[in-house]
Amino acid sequence: MKYVQNCVLTLLPRLVILFFVMSSTTSIANMRASADGFLKQLLGAEHYGMGGSFAGATRGANALGSNPAGMSAIEGNRFVIHATRFPHTVALLSKPNSNANYEDYSRYEQHSSGVETLNWALPVGKFGTFGLALAFEQAGAFRRVNYLGKALNSFPENNLAFGLSYGVNLFGGTVVGVDTKWLRSKAVGIDGNEDLGHGYAYNVGVIQQVGEAIQIGAVARNLSNGLSFSDTSIPNMMERTIVAGIAYQREISDVALRFGLDAHPPFRDGVRANIGVETWYRHQIGIRIGYLRDTQKRYTPVFLLQDGSFETEERLWTAEGICFGVGFRFGNLILNAAYTPQFTPVVVDEERIHIVQGKAVYAFSVGQTF
Repeated sequence: MKYVQNCVLTLLPRLVILFFVMSSTTSIANMRASADGFLKQLLGAEHYGMGGSFAGATRGANALGSNPAGMSAIEGNRFVIHATRFPHTVALLSKPNSNANYEDYSRYEQHSSGVETLNWALPVGKFGTFGLALAFEQAGAFRRVNYLGKALNSFPENNLAFGLSYGVNLFGGTVVGVDTKWLRSKAVGIDGNEDLGHGYAYNVGVIQQVGEAIQIGAVARNLSNGLSFSDTSIPNMMERTIVAGIAYQREISDVALRFGLDAHPPFRDGVRANIGVETWYRHQIGIRIGYLRDTQKRYTPVFLLQDGSFETEERLWTAEGICFGVGFRFGNLILNAAYTPQFTPVVVDEERIHIVQGKAVYAFSVGQTF
């Protein structure tokens, strides 16, 4: 038994090394499907308020879609609904003209979108915990009619995921979990026609308890062979990623404290990390604060103001800044809300950027323990 436990304690670093190698073979950024970003947004307000840190801190139904190993924690929420709102973002880029004055020359637009998830975690004693999840993302407003008055009754682009998860406690201090999702993604090709793609994605995670207050976690996310679009112009691949983190929890009298820190190797486009602190008073009122830095390479159209045309450009986008969150507990009911910064394009050379609208992301969660 001691030999087995020693093997388990070496699992975390091995997992990090393994998926570091896997992530280095990921397809290029401009071939990533929209479902790639969708699966990375399946966090609740509880973790958004802590800067997005979750790898070692996630528990109960919140673990579905993030680190499924945390699902086996009985004290966590067993039923939770998450709703996240991403604003319509408009960014103007300017650069010096012939008179050395800065002049607007292009504009990026990121359409508004929303993500809703419904998670259910069902403990079955020593056999572990099973979980069911439903997640939906819609881009833009619901489009009921076109300009001719013809009924359309569909979202222009959306992603849908059904998930089945399992987590189990091994040897007392080690929990492991696996999460599988069936995906359906609706996207528009370069010819303007809509197409449906289908596929599967998997998360594999582990959390190791160290002493009474520390948890170390790691999860490999978006393990997938891509989506099956019939239109080859639609990006269909997803980025495999590894997230490693640590959480520290302690209770002092009527105050419960939790600290979380995550890292997303490899750091190809700068540091990607999440850090946050949470405090609860008598487990009834909670306050969270955190800081995040995340990066994405996007291959998106940019509107050129001088001639009114569009061109497609690859550019790095970042989300960086302070996050805030609050929580309220009423018996077995938990309400959470959070604010985080939105992704914006990174300037190059002598450019300047002005965010006209859409700087903040808002998340809300409702959880019920039975």
